[in-house]
Amino acid sequence: MNDAITVVGSLGADPILKSVNGDRVAEFRLACTSRRKEGEEWVDGHTNWYSIEAWGRFAEHVAASLRKGDIVVLLGKLKIDQWESGDKRGTSVKIRAEHVGHSLRVGPSTKERRTAPPQDQDDPGYPQERQHDLALAGAGHSVGQSSWTDPAASIHDAA
Repeated sequence: MNDAITVVGSLGADPILKSVNGDRVAEFRLACTSRRKEGEEWVDGHTNWYSIEAWGRFAEHVAASLRKGDIVVLLGKLKIDQWESGDKRGTSVKIRAEHVGHSLRVGPSTKERRTAPPQDQDDPGYPQERQHDLALAGAGHSVGQSSWTDPAASIHDAA
């Protein structure tokens, strides 16, 4: 499954930037709470927590720009995988971020204008295996399931 999803929420912690098989990845959790109006007051509903990842140069931008508590609008691809480890089985749900920015509904934001270095032809912001998949798909070939899942990932509700 590779469905587009848009979510608005609050970062549960600062993004963590790390390297996976030579590719850069930024990971963070996003809390999305529904709200409804009861009379004259707004009431918080259920909170969904999403595991988010961003790859390549985009990962570096995410790690440099986002902080715990920031309200962001995120567009990405939903990735749901079944996993098995020994006698344990489960489901892993992640969103691979394609675009993310601060929500202007909660206040103004500024962007620092910088001259960006030329983008690597080999680094469009996807891991190497995904670049290969995109090249095959562009050539009309069928592409199998991506291997970027993390069966150890779990969802933790923050207090």
